[in-house]
Amino acid sequence: MATHTAPPPGGPGAPAGEGNGDAERTASPDPAFPDPASSGPASPDATRRTPPGADPERTGGLPLFRVLGALEVRGPRPVAVTARRQQIVLALLLLGDNHPVPLETMVHAVWGSTPPTTARAQIQTAVSALRRGLERAGLGHRIRMQGLGYTIDLAHGELDLHHFDDLVARGRQALADGRAAGARAAFREALALWSGEPLSGADSDVVQAKLVGAAERRFEVLEECLDAELRLGLHHEVLGEIKALVSEFPLRERPAGQLMLALYRCGRQAEALAAYRTVRRTFVEELGLEPSPALHRLHLAILNGSADLEPAAAPAAPTALAPMPVPRMLPGRVAHFTGDHAALERLCRSLAGTVTGDPAGHVESGEPMQVAVVSGRAGVGKSVFAAETAHELAAAFPDGQLYAELPHGATGPEPVAEVLERFLRALGFTAAAIPEGLDSRAALYRSAIAKRRTLIVVENVADAGQLRALVPGTPTCRLLVTSRARLSGPSGTAVVELDVPSAHEGVEMLAAMAGAERIAAEPSEAIDLVELCDGLPLALRIAAARLSARPHWSVGRLTDRLRDEARRLDELSCEGLDIRATLAAAHDRLPSLARVLFARLSGLPEADFAAWTAAPLLDVDPATACDVLEALVDARLVDVADGERGPARYRLRGLVRLFAAERLAEQAREAWPEARRRMLGAWLTLADEAVLRLGGVPLAEHGDPTRSRLERSVVDEVATDPAGWYVQERKALTGAVREAAEAGETAHCWHLALAIGALAEPQHRWEDWRESHATALWAVRRTRDRLGEAALLHSLGVLDLNERRWDQATARLRAALAAFEQLGTAHWQSLASAALERLARERGRRTARRPAVPGGTPVSPAAVPGRWSGPARQSRYGLAGATPQAFDTAHGDRQGAAERRAPVRHIHRPAGNAPSRHRIESREDR
Repeated sequence: MATHTAPPPGGPGAPAGEGNGDAERTASPDPAFPDPASSGPASPDATRRTPPGADPERTGGLPLFRVLGALEVRGPRPVAVTARRQQIVLALLLLGDNHPVPLETMVHAVWGSTPPTTARAQIQTAVSALRRGLERAGLGHRIRMQGLGYTIDLAHGELDLHHFDDLVARGRQALADGRAAGARAAFREALALWSGEPLSGADSDVVQAKLVGAAERRFEVLEECLDAELRLGLHHEVLGEIKALVSEFPLRERPAGQLMLALYRCGRQAEALAAYRTVRRTFVEELGLEPSPALHRLHLAILNGSADLEPAAAPAAPTALAPMPVPRMLPGRVAHFTGDHAALERLCRSLAGTVTGDPAGHVESGEPMQVAVVSGRAGVGKSVFAAETAHELAAAFPDGQLYAELPHGATGPEPVAEVLERFLRALGFTAAAIPEGLDSRAALYRSAIAKRRTLIVVENVADAGQLRALVPGTPTCRLLVTSRARLSGPSGTAVVELDVPSAHEGVEMLAAMAGAERIAAEPSEAIDLVELCDGLPLALRIAAARLSARPHWSVGRLTDRLRDEARRLDELSCEGLDIRATLAAAHDRLPSLARVLFARLSGLPEADFAAWTAAPLLDVDPATACDVLEALVDARLVDVADGERGPARYRLRGLVRLFAAERLAEQAREAWPEARRRMLGAWLTLADEAVLRLGGVPLAEHGDPTRSRLERSVVDEVATDPAGWYVQERKALTGAVREAAEAGETAHCWHLALAIGALAEPQHRWEDWRESHATALWAVRRTRDRLGEAALLHSLGVLDLNERRWDQATARLRAALAAFEQLGTAHWQSLASAALERLARERGRRTARRPAVPGGTPVSPAAVPGRWSGPARQSRYGLAGATPQAFDTAHGDRQGAAERRAPVRHIHRPAGNAPSRHRIESREDR
């Protein structure tokens, strides 16, 4: 991804007090993280909580980040976040639950609806400052770019809000078990984490809106805690707190009922009845509603002095609980696993280790991995691999195996919350005992499996936020997930990257699924079938299913059906398995701009392409285009073909490219031609640069098509090694000529062809030269572009001259000269004359100065350009009044006639873009 250097903070619209940051820089090297030595002594509380140089996670287990009050960061070294922008940005990241926060959200949070023009740059500066400060504090590199936003890596428990939710879940579990004292202790510990209004220093409406849910949870926990304390008979101790709560929130019924009950138990029945009347009057006046039936029944019970209102007696000794059920939720394993056995064995060893542990959850030995992520592209066989791994490990986890599959493309907390509810039910919890919300369920889930040896398998995890909610809290359990994304799990996560199997492995898969004898009978067709399926295990599984369902079909028959690109995706669908649906699940999750780029990439002439192509295809700046392209890489729809020895190149595989072509057909009709024209202009720009760097001169001065301006680094890459660049891009350039010809972009077409000729000549790549010119000649003759036709004939004449094809060279160069004379293009005339002079010299050396035309006058090598102009020059070559078509007939130019009759079928649909004219100076230097 391209990196931008952001301008200094400040500028129009900067919040008051931040300006250009000079004052802050004078006081401290970093405005977001003042130097502790220059900011006065640390408070006693801060010193007590975070000893300098100590690891907070190893000194009391305190959270590293606090949001339940003023924003606070606790690292091994003191750190403070003071600047407003940095506070808002860090607050958004911490509240993002490991989900990326879009850059636009940050801009809106800081400036509202009227951001300055430098807003994005100022946010980037704030993020850089936060990164430096966290690293200096000993907290590592946590903030990273993801898509079009930022995210911060947080392990569970590093945020005080995580601790709060864990304690609340512990308290609710204690209540469900009838342990009111334990519930009270957990609730009070959770409430003690709050030190005032959350993020009170972050004066942003966006930040405060995200805290509404947290504040509501706090009051719910306080109400539950008061219930537990009333159950324990502590009505005297909590009466004052309940009164304050009712006064602050007069429309909440639960505190009102608690106040009535506490007053009654304190022997103040009249005040309890008066409290009900006050509540009822408030409800009627403010809401026009009567209190709930539950509050009304409490009022009647107090009025009647019911014995049910007295505190319950001390509970009897608990009886033994029924053992928790042992879930066995794994899906069935395939009959013949044909995946990567070596990777399977390594993963099993990583997850198994020594999984036995004591009741406290300590692993005795082996240091196994607690979390494993199996990732790869759609259809690569992640599900089968994960299921096989789980079945291999099942015996090592006697307390159960939990399994769930998230919907494809499902993001956010809701799908994970539903999975956790399913897990908790499987572990024996009733619906009433399962709390609402992801955080509360995750805390209860970790508590439930804390002392068990359990294997958890979850498929289709979308992002790191979903993953972290599923991670067990103790080392006796293992979590195995599958994902198309490259997830960043907790430290020490085992990652298995599944790749497409080789052709040999693909044939073995087919044989295992469709029958070894059947595949062995047609080995060549089986190899072709694997290649047409891109080697994807899912596609091979579908093909095998189709063969099994039709035993009268040969392998070759199915292979022939798959050769039709228009029907290939339709053919790869069987028994609920569908390649198109699998790819659509990944595609539909993409941002809109990424979907546009994905479709347009299918229009490129080659499957491999360079990163710079994204910018002209989208008509956006290079940095944005790079981010969008990387989003496709993250979605596993585009591969990184090569990026180790130089600039990265990318690839769109066969089935994915066909799917992308279908999406391209759905886009607006006018959008793709404009994008294609920009790509052709980009190829012209780069080819111009390559020709120029190889010592070329301008060849095209008239009807010059528009070039596209490219990033300096892209042009510099061509300038550094123009010959090597041509070797790398020659197929794409030739494909761009075909694309331009088919699309009717005639000027681009023949300019590109001329550039290919100039680049191919030093390397003697005559086939590139001839193929591109044959295509371009067909295009210019179809549109009657006389200049383009003459220029191409001239270039082909030079090619014939290089190949010592004297007669063809003579015919073409003379025809080109005649056309240039008629068009009045002096520059082209001089080029054609020079070529004819060279022809005469070289032919003369081999034919003892034989006349170029039978009966004509030999060409003098010393002839000056003036002698080759006008009717005299035409007469000298026998071309007076001649046309190119007449000349073809007169001189037997069978190839020219054949090129003019070339059918459309020799032009394959490309979609790239091509080179340009030669010039004296680089366009990028102007």
